[in-house]
Amino acid sequence: MKRIFCLLLFTFLLSQVAVAGVELEAEESLKTSVDKVITTLSDKELTMDQKKSKVIEITKTVFGFPLMAKLSLGKEHWSQFNPEQREEFTNLFIKLFQDFYVDKLDLFNDERIVFQPPVLENEKKVQIPTVLLSKGKEYSMLYKMSKTKNGWRIYDIEIEGVSLIHTYRSQYNHILESGEIEDLLTKMREKKIENEGS
Repeated sequence: MKRIFCLLLFTFLLSQVAVAGVELEAEESLKTSVDKVITTLSDKELTMDQKKSKVIEITKTVFGFPLMAKLSLGKEHWSQFNPEQREEFTNLFIKLFQDFYVDKLDLFNDERIVFQPPVLENEKKVQIPTVLLSKGKEYSMLYKMSKTKNGWRIYDIEIEGVSLIHTYRSQYNHILESGEIEDLLTKMREKKIENEGS
């Protein structure tokens, strides 16, 4: 009995080490990307356009855009899109998200991010709570990450408890419930053109 207990305890400890490894792996991936963004934004040798281009390249390595696009529609609506519509929607979603993300970069002013202990959902999903320190104020941010074949990727961010993906889904559902898939794609195409002209 003692031998079995020791074996179970040993197995449990090993699994805990593996779990801790998963959490730290996800956290390290996020920290590396955040550091790259902050370093880029703090580089006084770069113009704002150069900074935005560099940050867009960084987003490609940290955000799980295909999953984000799918989640932003929800299972019901995603299943109604044919393969061509899914591809176009995903490409438009990525471009519009990147535009939204980099559009806010000129607001950066020596903000800091404090990482809190990551929370394991399962072996392929980790949540990483952080606090954004900006101009004497604190804002809670929760990064949700999943393990993909290309490494850990963000699939959602909660800012002060508000989910980015749920916000997108609410907007898309409103259009789809009162119109057609083509209506949503048309609005996204128009927004992309508008962003390119601004």
